[in-house]
Amino acid sequence: MNDFEINLNDVLVNTFNSILKFEETSLKTIADAPVTVNEAHMIESISKRSGCSTVSDIASDMKIAIPTATVAVKKLENKGFVTKVPFSDDGRRFIISLTEKGTKVDRAHSIFHRRMVRNISREFSDEEKEVLLTAIKKLNEFFKEKTEA
Repeated sequence: MNDFEINLNDVLVNTFNSILKFEETSLKTIADAPVTVNEAHMIESISKRSGCSTVSDIASDMKIAIPTATVAVKKLENKGFVTKVPFSDDGRRFIISLTEKGTKVDRAHSIFHRRMVRNISREFSDEEKEVLLTAIKKLNEFFKEKTEA
């Protein structure tokens, strides 16, 4: 690898890890609950469907396997973040809904993202914001192409 590639690798890895650590620490502080970043994203997925999520919906949103989503939902249920109610016409399927505690985590997660973006934005000039957004969009497209192939 050349110097640019070495530096880019270091920046990407360190930034990704720092964002995850910052998000998890912030969530624990804001939500006052032991929640991981993945759990917060799963709660967000459930919230987006207004309490009408199924395990299949969650798996699709999160781009994970249904058995993985099933295990994760069970953990969220054990932590008191969600409830499961059987479908009236199919007792094998469940509607996943957020509890009050889950809704609190979802709000905290949303607050975290708003604050993070607002605080980062303050660090850049308008020109730098355009360059940053363009670069991150290109990175996103690169990784999206690699994961959808």
